[in-house]
Amino acid sequence: MRKGIKRSSKWLRFVRMAVYAGIGSVISLSCSNNSYEGKIVAVEETNLIAIDPLNPDKPAIFLSKDFVSAGSPSVSHEGRYLFFQGKQNEIDPWQIWVMDLHKKSSSQVTNLPENCIHPASLPDGTVVFSREGRVKDVVVHDLWRCNMDGSGLNRITFTPAANLHASLLWEGRVLYSSNEAYPVPKNTALMVMRPDGTKSEVYSRGSGEMFPAGKATESANGYVYFISSGGKLSRLEHKRPLHTFENLSEGIAGNFASVIPFEENECLVSYQSSEGEAYGLYRFNPDTRETPTLLYHGESDVTDPVLIAAMPERPRILPSAVNPDNATGILMSQDINHSQLPVHPGITGDSLADRIRVSTLEKELAIVEVKADGSFYLKMDSDIPFRIESLNKQGETVRGPSDWIYLRPNERRGCVGCHADPELAPKNFQPLAVKEDPVVLSVEKKETSY
Repeated sequence: MRKGIKRSSKWLRFVRMAVYAGIGSVISLSCSNNSYEGKIVAVEETNLIAIDPLNPDKPAIFLSKDFVSAGSPSVSHEGRYLFFQGKQNEIDPWQIWVMDLHKKSSSQVTNLPENCIHPASLPDGTVVFSREGRVKDVVVHDLWRCNMDGSGLNRITFTPAANLHASLLWEGRVLYSSNEAYPVPKNTALMVMRPDGTKSEVYSRGSGEMFPAGKATESANGYVYFISSGGKLSRLEHKRPLHTFENLSEGIAGNFASVIPFEENECLVSYQSSEGEAYGLYRFNPDTRETPTLLYHGESDVTDPVLIAAMPERPRILPSAVNPDNATGILMSQDINHSQLPVHPGITGDSLADRIRVSTLEKELAIVEVKADGSFYLKMDSDIPFRIESLNKQGETVRGPSDWIYLRPNERRGCVGCHADPELAPKNFQPLAVKEDPVVLSVEKKETSY
């Protein structure tokens, strides 16, 4: 028997919270026979369920009865469409599906031979998701984008990594987790990019031994909430994500599995108070940081909650600079010796670098001498992952190799230095390298195997 939603004197706060989240009149809208407005959709074991917070005695509604397994729900900005990953047969690969919550009908978005997981709805009506592939016999996931009917399929990340858990920021960029898988696994980092795959950069690496381990979601008051390694609840400020990491669960027993913000002083979390106990849905106040308060508990783990509600306003739709007719991109660096990382301790020669080594997945592509001010200017094939090392005159690696980088068709990117603080704005001067034509580096394209 399922336990109902726990009643408390704070229940009116939850209703008010829903209003602040942009639901509007939850009571009147949720009464509609054609809408799940105001309900919470979550995953219980292998099923999608809908929980009505205004009717705590009602059992949860099963939404995925036509699927042997379903998960990773994501709601469109207007609150009408629910995207999720689903399997209709056990042997099927995961595919992306969409449910029209007004018509209460589901349709298949992707029909691909590989697993497709973790959908996120974008405000232009497209959906971004993770598609499984292989690089050097290592399993990876790239982010892809398509229309709601599966047309317009377009790959937007090209790194040998597990790129997962996409979500949308109010400003229009896509936030996702990336765990580099080749040549050696690295800790997961949060990455951010434009929806066309351009301007991909590190958003946060966490703090110390705590690194991001799940989906991140932005709140209306400028925080980004996510789960860190070890089941810890974390957040950071969107305006300074590299320097504002907080462990919100310090001193709280138990583990967290997922989190979404509701209002400035409340989150909905999937939480277990002790090992062996099933995860339930709880309310948590990040300001007081008191032990979470039970909202709903099922017969098995309940995770990945989303609120079925229209956003107060549509997130921004960012224009794209990608031009498929131009199969190259431009990368410029002002000074390779400007870095927040120390030089490699094993070098015996110069500590200042005067050249860079550019390598792809397949081979060393080139060694390029930088200008006297440390700048370089490259023109590269688009959609090819590459790494850069800075070298001294003796050929020793001073810093690097870098994380994997790629350029989309017609993309223009610039950086202050190698592993410099991404929050730094470039100095207002013209680097010597850009006074000449860029160095052209080309490689025969070899994409991830699909």
